[in-house]
Amino acid sequence: MRKSDNSPVFGILQNASMVDYPGRMAAVCFLSGCNFRCGFCHNANLMGRVVMEGLSWADVEATCRKFRENWVQSMVVTGGEPTLHPGIFELVDRLKGWGVAVKLDTNGSRPEVLEELLPRVDYVAMDVKFAPEEYGERTGFGRIEALTRSMELIRERSAGYEFRTTVIEAWHSEERMRAIGEWVRGARRHVLQGFVPHENLPDPACRVMKETSSATLHRLADVLRGYVEQVDVRGEF
Repeated sequence: MRKSDNSPVFGILQNASMVDYPGRMAAVCFLSGCNFRCGFCHNANLMGRVVMEGLSWADVEATCRKFRENWVQSMVVTGGEPTLHPGIFELVDRLKGWGVAVKLDTNGSRPEVLEELLPRVDYVAMDVKFAPEEYGERTGFGRIEALTRSMELIRERSAGYEFRTTVIEAWHSEERMRAIGEWVRGARRHVLQGFVPHENLPDPACRVMKETSSATLHRLADVLRGYVEQVDVRGEF
């Protein structure tokens, strides 16, 4: 099958990130489309259908070259949900061919795609948004067996990985964090990050929720440390 002249990349951040790839400066590219419907999503403009034709491959390569000239040799592939896009494999293969280390962000909903991607990428971050019994209500996605399978694959086969939870004080109690801990038990690394309300969030109720406090993040991190080798806190206020 003829490869497309256009990449699946919807956009690339102009400046490199210091926080999206642990231990590395990284460029960040976005793919469109998501099969979750989280009311607190900060990338809601990328929800919905997958845009099949994004930036040209020439533009993506030129951007990567520019970043590399400035000592940025890593790329975060995020979304949306990148595993929904049929061009994800070509994107990762091209990035690796250009000498770029690749981190994949995923919601874990498509373990069959993730299984094929894991040998190709250098680092994976999977969102573990809620305790299993809350997933369907909070995200619109209730296939817990798929999420569990993705966790297993990541733990067993990923060169580097983290699970991560965006803590919303109204929803993430110590009891809920213990349920998450049981689900990810034995993981190498789990990151808790703070929720920040924004006027453009999909759910109006989330727009007026409070920012997650540093005290809450550290209290729940202490709970999670009973289940995970390393717990980090990101995005304190």
